[in-house]
Amino acid sequence: MEQKRLTAIKTSIKPIIEGKYVKGEGFESNYVLTPTGLKISRARILGTVMTKFVNDDRTYGFVVIDDQTETIRAKIFKNLKLIENINQGDLVDAIGKVREYDGELYVMPEVIRKIDNPNFIILRKAELLEQSKTLENVREKIQGFKKQTSDLEEIKKLAQAEGIEPEITEAIVQSMSQAEEIREEKETGKDKKPVKEMILEIIDRLDEGTGAEYSAIITESKMDEPEVEEVINELLGEGTCYEPRPGRIKRL
Repeated sequence: MEQKRLTAIKTSIKPIIEGKYVKGEGFESNYVLTPTGLKISRARILGTVMTKFVNDDRTYGFVVIDDQTETIRAKIFKNLKLIENINQGDLVDAIGKVREYDGELYVMPEVIRKIDNPNFIILRKAELLEQSKTLENVREKIQGFKKQTSDLEEIKKLAQAEGIEPEITEAIVQSMSQAEEIREEKETGKDKKPVKEMILEIIDRLDEGTGAEYSAIITESKMDEPEVEEVINELLGEGTCYEPRPGRIKRL
């Protein structure tokens, strides 16, 4: 089966960094699903080279690119000619596949071109702004379809009638679900670090010298007792807090 070369999507770096890396099934390429619903397998980014590194064997190198929204590494394996004439401070236009390794999202470039005309930045910003407006209009339409039905295939049909391609619809719906999952995790306290910080703040506020009363912590937190108990047990276990007497919690 012959695979088509994927279009390089012009993008700022931040949506890539904030996106979710998805491994494609079968012949589908891996991609990053951005918070706005773009599927990016090949990215085209414009930015300034902040760092350049090449190892002694000249078998590996990278440049760190900054576009004022975020930074990303462009990693080169063996074909070091790509960055031979690229130096720190250069404005570059890079095209390459988005990859993920050990939690880091990076670009594996096919082309890195030095840009001498600073007006190129203005043009790219205008292109990205127009792309963002178009995508936002599409998202609003799909959000309206989601209110009519939760069935993805039905949403695709409604969107297609409006000239929106099924793949775009699916990616946007997927990004909306992803955002909802993140919101739910925060609301249910699965993101433990912010909850622990909140409980510690409550303990500090209620403590008048002898520790904060356990029942008062529960009341102030507006959380269920088992959730508060789990967090307090963690704080006690890690030595952040202790019980000066039964029923009272104090920070060390």
